[in-house]
Amino acid sequence: MNCNFLKPTTPAHSGESRNPVFGLSGTRLSPGWVNVLAMIGLFLVTLAPANAQQREGGYLYLVTTVRAAPGKLEELINWFSEMKSEGYYDDAGGYPPFVMRHSQGDQWDLLMISPMESMMAYYSKASSERRSSANRKHSSLITKPIPYLAFSEDIYALGPPLEVISDAYEENDFYHIEMFHSAPGMLNELIGQRRMENTYLDATGQTTNMIFRRAAGSDVDVFTIGFHKNLVAFAAPAFATDEDKEQAAKDAGFKGRSDISFYLRSLISAHHDTLAVKVE
Repeated sequence: MNCNFLKPTTPAHSGESRNPVFGLSGTRLSPGWVNVLAMIGLFLVTLAPANAQQREGGYLYLVTTVRAAPGKLEELINWFSEMKSEGYYDDAGGYPPFVMRHSQGDQWDLLMISPMESMMAYYSKASSERRSSANRKHSSLITKPIPYLAFSEDIYALGPPLEVISDAYEENDFYHIEMFHSAPGMLNELIGQRRMENTYLDATGQTTNMIFRRAAGSDVDVFTIGFHKNLVAFAAPAFATDEDKEQAAKDAGFKGRSDISFYLRSLISAHHDTLAVKVE
């Protein structure tokens, strides 16, 4: 269990205080760490093909999965609304997280996607000082949910541009989230499989998935999110014929339609599916 969020800490490299909840940190990372993580991000961006159609990219997000303490999920959800209504994100100069609530699947209750842009931008002196000021102003509010939490885990992930995620979240209320642990030595091939599946989905008139790649944090290597209007839209079958689906799979690089899932499972050591809904 990750319990670092339960208490404030003061890193050795900085005299600034660190807010303990959901990455609301005013701390500036040491220049060495910022440079290392920025280089990782630049390298991963070069892996994305130019024709990815905005389904992946090099925009950095802090993605947090949270399990609420027993009986405290409602209070935790209300806290997110309070953070927005009290103007915390305006004061901090950032964007509110995109919040998704577990419906069925994995063990977490909420998934939060917090825009960062890049390590350099997020941990710049000006940005860090503005967050520190907002943390001081809203100190009682941002520590309020600590009793509501049983578990929290972070992953820094590179994904599609902010405007793409923002529009998809705004226009859709139902989400299919798949988290993958790559088999040893198979990460690049796993990312390639996710792209191939998007090609197949697009060719058969289905919703393609946003692709996110780990830069740092938890042991999830890749995760994808499908944004859907509602459960009915998610469950709706493709209107392509079986013959067209078979050909689309081959055109995308699979042996055939049945090979899509078999090939995926040859590349992973673990896989978690979750269906989720929007938290306003």
